[in-house]
Amino acid sequence: MRYKILVVFGFVFLAACQKVIDLKLKNDSGKVVIEGNITDLPGPYQVKVGKTGEVNADYVFSGVSGANVSVRDDEGNSEVLKEVQTGVYQGSVLQGVSGRTYYLSVSVGGKSYQASSLMPHRVNLDSLYIVDVYNFSKMVKAVVPVFTDPAGQGNSYKFNETINGVLDKNLFYQNDDYTDGRTSSFSLLRPDPDSTLHANDKVDVEMQCIDKAMYKYWFSVDQSSMGQGGTLASNPVTNISGGALGYFSAHTSQTKSILVK
Repeated sequence: MRYKILVVFGFVFLAACQKVIDLKLKNDSGKVVIEGNITDLPGPYQVKVGKTGEVNADYVFSGVSGANVSVRDDEGNSEVLKEVQTGVYQGSVLQGVSGRTYYLSVSVGGKSYQASSLMPHRVNLDSLYIVDVYNFSKMVKAVVPVFTDPAGQGNSYKFNETINGVLDKNLFYQNDDYTDGRTSSFSLLRPDPDSTLHANDKVDVEMQCIDKAMYKYWFSVDQSSMGQGGTLASNPVTNISGGALGYFSAHTSQTKSILVK
């Protein structure tokens, strides 16, 4: 898996920060990488367990078999996940519920790793629309998700965009530091000035409500590329203890679609 990150903050069509980041992980080869997601949609949910390759190389998922992986919530529900393919562990019973905290436990290679994530309450994705907006002096089309942020709750969000069935490699995220209690609408504007939506494109936008730890993770992905003199900065700030890389996210998920005209 190779991360390419587009960071967009701001109001309506204005972006305070916009860039693409090719993330290279700074670590010793063979370090454990864990990626886990639980949503408020029906499962099954998956946790991936892999290892890094060469030092400073782009991270490409390399699955690790034989791990013991379990997930529980703060209501006493728990499940041991089964390995369904190399390095991919899947549940069948546990259901994600907004407001609950989920705990991940992974044991592999004689070491244990722990993580927790609070699934926020859902903030409704009200609608999508297409906007014509300038990008590097070119007029392009982009999709705009519209939602109303609840006041005083410190919400954070991530958006995934799929165009004609292909997931956009850019990643968009924001918190409500500047939109608390307001209707938020910012365009999912891609950094390439030649990247534009076209007539008859079908665009699916998934909105995730993520906890503060996951916001910090994606923010640190941004920062991790800013080494001095060509060197790499530190790895992204994970919410997994025990020395593993990656993340464990319990989040809401809702998707709306729009056809570009």
